[in-house]
Amino acid sequence: MNKNILTKCFKLMWPAMIVLLLTLLISAFFTEFTFIAGLESFWKIFLRFFRLSLVLTLPLLLLPHICSMVERFSNKRNWHLIHIKEERDRTISLLKSWLIRPFQGIGLAMLMATKLITLLQIYTSAEFNASAILRPGQFSLGRFLSITIIAVITSLLLSFLWTLDDLGIRYFNRKTGEIKMIGKYIGFVLPIVFGVYGIFSLFESHTYLLAVLYIAQMIVVLYPPFIMMAVFHALYIEKREAILLDKLKPIPHVIPTLGS
Repeated sequence: MNKNILTKCFKLMWPAMIVLLLTLLISAFFTEFTFIAGLESFWKIFLRFFRLSLVLTLPLLLLPHICSMVERFSNKRNWHLIHIKEERDRTISLLKSWLIRPFQGIGLAMLMATKLITLLQIYTSAEFNASAILRPGQFSLGRFLSITIIAVITSLLLSFLWTLDDLGIRYFNRKTGEIKMIGKYIGFVLPIVFGVYGIFSLFESHTYLLAVLYIAQMIVVLYPPFIMMAVFHALYIEKREAILLDKLKPIPHVIPTLGS
């Protein structure tokens, strides 16, 4: 990785570093808001951050394989993926990287964590809450696997939807001329719907104050790693655009202009 890319990464990731440092200071000197307190905060918080960031960003390497699999199912008969070059934005949006996409990821992860907690309650007849997923305490294989599975599924789903959105990929019916919204809106709308549903699920199963506390804790813990994922995703698409388009095999499509 050259110096220019490293400089760009640091410029894009500073909000994650600020939240991480504030979490460290609060946990070390005030309260165990994110389930860690005292001097152990100086290494456990960074360890948690790097572990979650790694698990969220490594699945990006699978994007070409996912695109190949999707292409086999998508490009059939009258339906075909199309590439609208006019909708390809090559700039790395700070709004997406710092706000929209991290909170899409948090919402989706929150939904899956809520459903996992519900399943644990059903099968064990015991009470579980957000601390069952996030509390780092002693090492627990079950907790480690749960967090890893949630993070990998979230990463794979979001990175693919973001890829369709970033590359301007949509779904086209060659017989009717109908263009479906996949890629243009689904990468934005679907994660938000999932996130809102996950938040309401928390309010349904916990008291109002407890649900607000769990949401705040999950946002503080997950926001920095999801910024890392959003930034690395944007950089990956920037470097691997041609490869991903070759795997998806979309038909070039030009939006007609007035007078054409």
